[in-house]
Amino acid sequence: MHSRLLKLLASALVMRALSSFAHEIGVPHSDEAATAIPLEFVTESKGPVAPPKAQKLPPGTQVTGQGFWRFVAARDKVPVPAEALPKLKGAHGTLFVDPTTDTVYWGLQEVGWIGFTHKLSQSAIVAQDSVFKSGNLHGADILLRHGQPPLVAAADNVKGQVYLSDTSFQHPQILKTPNLEPYADGKGYAPTDVAFEGRDRLWITDGYGKAWFMPAGVEPFQFQGQAFGGKAFSATPHGITYNPQTQSLILSARPEGLLKTWDPKTRQVRSVDALPKGSTVCDVDLWGTYALAPCLDGADGSPGPIYIVNLKKKAVVATLKPKADLGYEAAQHIHDACWYVTGKGRNREIYVIFTNWNPGGVGALKLVNIAE
Repeated sequence: MHSRLLKLLASALVMRALSSFAHEIGVPHSDEAATAIPLEFVTESKGPVAPPKAQKLPPGTQVTGQGFWRFVAARDKVPVPAEALPKLKGAHGTLFVDPTTDTVYWGLQEVGWIGFTHKLSQSAIVAQDSVFKSGNLHGADILLRHGQPPLVAAADNVKGQVYLSDTSFQHPQILKTPNLEPYADGKGYAPTDVAFEGRDRLWITDGYGKAWFMPAGVEPFQFQGQAFGGKAFSATPHGITYNPQTQSLILSARPEGLLKTWDPKTRQVRSVDALPKGSTVCDVDLWGTYALAPCLDGADGSPGPIYIVNLKKKAVVATLKPKADLGYEAAQHIHDACWYVTGKGRNREIYVIFTNWNPGGVGALKLVNIAE
């Protein structure tokens, strides 16, 4: 811990000089000046909630993770609807949870939204506008609203569009290529993720295009005249997540294996945290101060892990390996992951749901408290 504090102090002056990476009309961007700080590995004996009931596992049960964060395969969860199975191999999509209906949604290319219900035991392709089925729902976010169905924004990297609807998934608003200077030629736009920053604004990252991220208003649904980042920020800013606790954005710089925390008010990077070398991080999903960081690849090209990061401690507290540890043979490249928490107290169940790419698939892991 002391070594990390020294590194933080040594880089403080550099971090103050961080560029905002802004590209507003007529304002050039500048290169990054920050030095990434590696996340430490820390094993936790306690988590954010009480552990589930202790149990003895059957002999030979495979387990992944460390300390409090140990999981087993939940193969009876997230079944793929029979009619979607022919499209499963091409999965390259996203996951999010609607707590108002206890539904987990998965975006499957050329299928659209699939809903997992009844504590992940049942599934169905939901009724939806045909636009969701024609491209690829690569990244999405949900905004809860009092007295109204939640809003859902989704980035379609294939069609180069972002959709905004409620959870009826009917008559979505569509936002196409940004009317911003970096896209004056009308080309090179392939958004990969979105994040709501409150009720009035969301952020879009063009991970597969020109690598800018930009704000858009919710009402009206339109770009707000600014773009930030570019290739100097990350070759592929694949994921974007808003952290309401710190009022900041976390951008997943995939090829660099970095989590970049960016302040939308000051338009500056607050911190740059490095995952283990070789970890190509796709996105993060938050549960309080804990982030899931799914990766296409691990160190030395190993099967993609899912890191659990304690953002407060600035530490990796568990490494989950669906393929290597639990035998999910198709899970070579983890593309997205989300928390799913149900029940209370000792009856609380905690899951990590993941989707993998090339080949595609979906799976679930369940937190266990192993009786010694």
